[in-house]
Amino acid sequence: MNESPAVDPATPAPDTERGQEPSTRFGRLRERTDELELFISGLLAFALLAVPGYLFDAWARSSLHTEGMYFQVLWFAFSIGVGMCYVLAVALIAHLTVRGYWIGLVGLKSHFPKGIDWNHLPQLGPVTRAFMRSRDGGLDGSIQRADRLATMLFSTTLMCVQTLAGTLVVAIIVLGLAMAVGALFGGSEAAAMIFTGVVLLALLTVGVLPLLMERSIARRQARGRPTAFQQRVLHGVLGGLQRLPLLRLVQTMQMTMQSNLRSRFFMVGYLFAIIVAMMLGALQVAGSVKFSLFNRYQVITEDAVEHGMLSAHYESMRSAHDQLLPYPMIPADTISGSQLRVFIPHRPQRDNTLARQRCTQLSGGRNEAEGAPAAAAAVACLAQLWTAQLDGKPVDLGSFVPMERRDLDMRGVVGYLPMSGLAPGRHDLHLVWNADGPKRGGARRREYFIPFWYAPDP
Repeated sequence: MNESPAVDPATPAPDTERGQEPSTRFGRLRERTDELELFISGLLAFALLAVPGYLFDAWARSSLHTEGMYFQVLWFAFSIGVGMCYVLAVALIAHLTVRGYWIGLVGLKSHFPKGIDWNHLPQLGPVTRAFMRSRDGGLDGSIQRADRLATMLFSTTLMCVQTLAGTLVVAIIVLGLAMAVGALFGGSEAAAMIFTGVVLLALLTVGVLPLLMERSIARRQARGRPTAFQQRVLHGVLGGLQRLPLLRLVQTMQMTMQSNLRSRFFMVGYLFAIIVAMMLGALQVAGSVKFSLFNRYQVITEDAVEHGMLSAHYESMRSAHDQLLPYPMIPADTISGSQLRVFIPHRPQRDNTLARQRCTQLSGGRNEAEGAPAAAAAVACLAQLWTAQLDGKPVDLGSFVPMERRDLDMRGVVGYLPMSGLAPGRHDLHLVWNADGPKRGGARRREYFIPFWYAPDP
């Protein structure tokens, strides 16, 4: 009969690892955490700075073709995506900086375990030396503070990204449902916006409901009244919120940091980072539309160049910086041929609303014709939105034809103006969109001045 061998109490069992004290296991895991933080930060920090450019190009190409809720979905996805990339990149670079400082302190600790030798600093006077020594926490304290700050930066960054990602998912779902509701009401934008407002209000109510119920329960308990029903309702609300994966992911980090730091300042900083992240996309768009966000042009002002020459009006001069400027355009500033090609882009976000009002021949502003009548209807509608003059003489836009420009990623109408009767030299093309429109707002009157020089071939 074989007897089981005696187990030496000093010899750990094969599964001792499972029975280790939690502090030992987390201590070993903590040693690996620093390496993982450095690896993730180094891998993502600088690569993420290039992503917003690709997101902007994709959004700029797509946004020119949409309007209404479709535009809102694209805008929200773009702004959140850009914010996530910039916040994550900047925070990870800061984390790398702090973690690098921490590594330097650890190295100094290994070579100079006693830290600063105050007796070998003769250049410091006794008063300065005493003051600095009283404020110095030593290498151990500096290492601990740097380690703590790096971990907080990393964790807070993940919280912000998770919050932004969750916001994006919720927004896309809500806007998608709003578009479906609008379609059920015949494509009504008003119905879609009302639905969106109601859903957002409901989400806000659910978010603050636990706080309100806690206060109600506290008041009832102070008065000696029963609160069993209110507590069951609160547990139900909290249980429903716990079913959301995002909240369960964020709450552990958030509550850990919020309970160990100054709660109010932490939440202010956290919400401020989220708000700034959502504004970065708008800042990037403004930087693309404006010639320069920060300038001191006091002589050649924006009004001056709008009545002079803008590169966006000349196809040969357009660049990526003009991507969000779908202006009427001609081939170049110098024309030598017998015909001048004029292309007027169609921008759905701006034109569709006005077409529903002006183009009464189109049912609801929709061109449902087929074949050649579709082309004629499109030109007739845009001709009601635009007026054009060449050297003060009206240009008949009814002779234009629809055109799709894959090189510009635009659609519009194009016409060819004869140059035979023009004298060599400067000429001015003047186009106006919504001539009777107001001075402000999205439907305001817009004027475009395109000077060019006619130099016929000899």
